[in-house]
Amino acid sequence: MKKILLLAIITILFSSLSMAQTTFAPTVMQITSAAEINYDFGSTSLEVPFTVSGKAGAFWLVVNTYGKADQISSVRNGFLGWHYVDKIDTTVYVSGRYQRSLGAQKITWDGTNSDGAKVSEDTYAYHIWGYDDASPRQKVTDFVATSYTWDSPQNTFVSYDESGMLLEKPIIFGNKFMHWADDTVAWKRFGTAWKWEVGSNPEDVNNLETTWMPFYVDKGFATNYAYGGPALMPGDYNKFVHTSIHYASATHTMMLWTFVPGGDATYDPTWLGWDNDVEWEGIESSGYWSERPTVYTNPDGSEPYIYGTQPAAHVFDRQWDRLVVATWDGDIVFNKMMDEWYMPNDNNPRGDVNGTPISMSTRGNNLWQYSAWVSCMQEMIDTTKLLDDPDDDADYIKWQNSNGDYYMDHFHWEDAETPWACLDNYTGKYAVTNAALDGQSFGLYSRTAMGTTCLTVTTQDGTGIADVSFFGVDAAPYGLNTLFLDSGSQYDGIYCPPPIATDIEQHAVWYVTFDSAGGLIVPGTVEPGVEEEVQAAYALGQNAPNPFNPTTTIGFTLADAGNVSIDVYNVAGQKVDTLVNDFMDAGSHSVVWDASGFSNGVYFYTIKSANFTKTMKMTLLK
Repeated sequence: MKKILLLAIITILFSSLSMAQTTFAPTVMQITSAAEINYDFGSTSLEVPFTVSGKAGAFWLVVNTYGKADQISSVRNGFLGWHYVDKIDTTVYVSGRYQRSLGAQKITWDGTNSDGAKVSEDTYAYHIWGYDDASPRQKVTDFVATSYTWDSPQNTFVSYDESGMLLEKPIIFGNKFMHWADDTVAWKRFGTAWKWEVGSNPEDVNNLETTWMPFYVDKGFATNYAYGGPALMPGDYNKFVHTSIHYASATHTMMLWTFVPGGDATYDPTWLGWDNDVEWEGIESSGYWSERPTVYTNPDGSEPYIYGTQPAAHVFDRQWDRLVVATWDGDIVFNKMMDEWYMPNDNNPRGDVNGTPISMSTRGNNLWQYSAWVSCMQEMIDTTKLLDDPDDDADYIKWQNSNGDYYMDHFHWEDAETPWACLDNYTGKYAVTNAALDGQSFGLYSRTAMGTTCLTVTTQDGTGIADVSFFGVDAAPYGLNTLFLDSGSQYDGIYCPPPIATDIEQHAVWYVTFDSAGGLIVPGTVEPGVEEEVQAAYALGQNAPNPFNPTTTIGFTLADAGNVSIDVYNVAGQKVDTLVNDFMDAGSHSVVWDASGFSNGVYFYTIKSANFTKTMKMTLLK
């Protein structure tokens, strides 16, 4: 009996160990930077310090103007004048690639712009972007995908709960193309919407939550088709909006559903949709293998709109670039062709006339990244301008790359039949599938048909930084779409296809970590030796333990007695707690933060005393 009991205990222990080993729990990269750096512009160079924890990798430094947006009006620059900026701060310098290890690091800036000329003495914003370029991708799930080959970015992240708080575990929400237990792709269920909680066991299909939209059919061009990406309703995650295509009439619409786990979703016939004769010119039957209409909404629920992109086909003779904006109450507030994507004079070899934007992404403030697969163009638009005055085409574009600006150029090779054509992705090169913005507003563009090169990174004004290659060999013919998470979660990172060739195995999600940080460069001189003495006398240490649950200790050192404050902020920059606000003596001190009442995620703590200010990052992991 004792042997049986012992065997049972051992079996349970090994089973638990096996489960723990297969649970997705990544080591995230964290970059910490100073809020302000003094720079004597008369000196030779500036060493920009930062600290790397979690994962080492490749890093870039970017320097932008600061507070100059109102002075920058309709400026064209970049290669062949294809880079356009208007009413935003612009990039003056992009460094080369630097390999940096864990711990305190630096990148040197010589005070020049990208043309090698000295910049004027002023305040600048600096940003550092980095990613892990040396570790193999980690498996997130075997049962869903970021998208399917060349389709539009159908799936998205849900990072906040219905009250706007950061979720402990983010959710990938999407439709169709899943693995079942028999290791086949679910081609038959185009009307399936699903949810996958990140951090679940990647190999357990029971973690996949699905619902079926009943009147969609598996295949057939003469019927309704659930295609493109859905969006969850902020404040009520039981409801979601989905696009629907009717091939026979070449129209599409938006529809509202209630998610019923494991059962048939409930359709709301009172909200837009075919029942209310709400439809737009849609995809042609011949466009079956082209991009799909997708809906987007602000992930934190701060913007009460749904953005619907036009489904795309290779249209040779007419404009095809509609953007429809609706409220969650079902009112249409914007419905217009985006004219800059219509290029009837483009010299592409197929005779295409339309770029058809299919991807949108935002960090709030109504600024949306806008991209396409069949076009060379990417841009950032201010949707406030569109909604305020739909007929005003002058000032809603904040930046635009009309042929990629070096890193996403089309037909740039010397023997191109049609040099610098903007349209047509059938070159087998450099197809951009979707776009995203990270926490520092770096642009991240998923790339396809480029082997190990899976994305391109741009600065805050669209200036290209680099093509990024992940570690390992990518044998897949298509890079598929890549999802990006940068919400302050312990799961922040790049969610991409695996480095595997077969079609079925592409329908999975794998992970690579990245991060970004920044601050201000301000004019100022420091007497020789003084800066080093100040930094040695004043100090703010990394909290320990980190990650923590629910308490952590923060150590700090004061050079002089004086008033001290230590505040805690969430990823949205909101102060959530004050740990110290008092007069304190010089010397070493510590304070404990009890985060029992706070949700999981990344927080920042800032110390202010005399002329010393420093901010560091910490992670609450319950």
